[in-house]
Amino acid sequence: MSEWTPERIVSEAEAWVWIPPEAVRVETPHYLVAVVPGTYAYTFVHWFHSPADRAEAIIEELLERVRAAGGTGVRWIVRASSSPPDLAERLLRRGFERRDTAEILYIPLSRDGESALGESRRSKEIAVREATTDEEFDDFRRLSEAVFGDPPFPSNVVESMRAEYHETLTKTGHSGRFLAYEGRTPIGRGGLEVAGAVGRLWGAGVIEARRGRGAYLALVAERCRSAREQGAEVALTMARVGSSGPILKRHGFRIAGAQETLELRPASAP
Repeated sequence: MSEWTPERIVSEAEAWVWIPPEAVRVETPHYLVAVVPGTYAYTFVHWFHSPADRAEAIIEELLERVRAAGGTGVRWIVRASSSPPDLAERLLRRGFERRDTAEILYIPLSRDGESALGESRRSKEIAVREATTDEEFDDFRRLSEAVFGDPPFPSNVVESMRAEYHETLTKTGHSGRFLAYEGRTPIGRGGLEVAGAVGRLWGAGVIEARRGRGAYLALVAERCRSAREQGAEVALTMARVGSSGPILKRHGFRIAGAQETLELRPASAP
């Protein structure tokens, strides 16, 4: 296994960009934005670099291009490499609000680590499996709304995602979408993307009424196991400081850095 330093992990984290199907990609030398028309929750600024004396003009240009592409608000990821250094403060002055701060966490993949994650305080009723059917795809999607309070994707995006889901299953035997069940009820979800030697863990959460039974850690352990089987050496995730971050660090994950997400919500959003 090669050496995984915090600096290397941060570099991998900054290279991790997801563009939803049907999104409008807006890229210039200064920024990269993905816009799903009609929904702020899936309009992301993935990176931004600007000289301080031009930042305000470039921010305004970016927001105008989001509006022109049909976006109604923005989630802006402010990374360690973002510039100018006071980017977050500039966005706050423009009406953005802090959504969350995430730690960049990682763990070398091993059977021992996965076992510790999977067996920690798990209810006997909890089971995790990778989604393979249309029904499971829909469960995964609906849990995004139930767990995170996100608005639903537009129908054309859902169908593009469904087609991508089936294509990935056919080509690789994996969907990258995992569901946690308590009995027969889906209560949590988590995603996995294997990029070379890195297993990217994304979008994990459990509905509030079913937390505390070990479903979250079971989702982490099963995705780590799958990532290792697919050739990954390390698992990487962005974990919220106030929720999943402390759990993962207690179970062997290491911190490499941090990033925060600021949000500009549309006027009609609750």
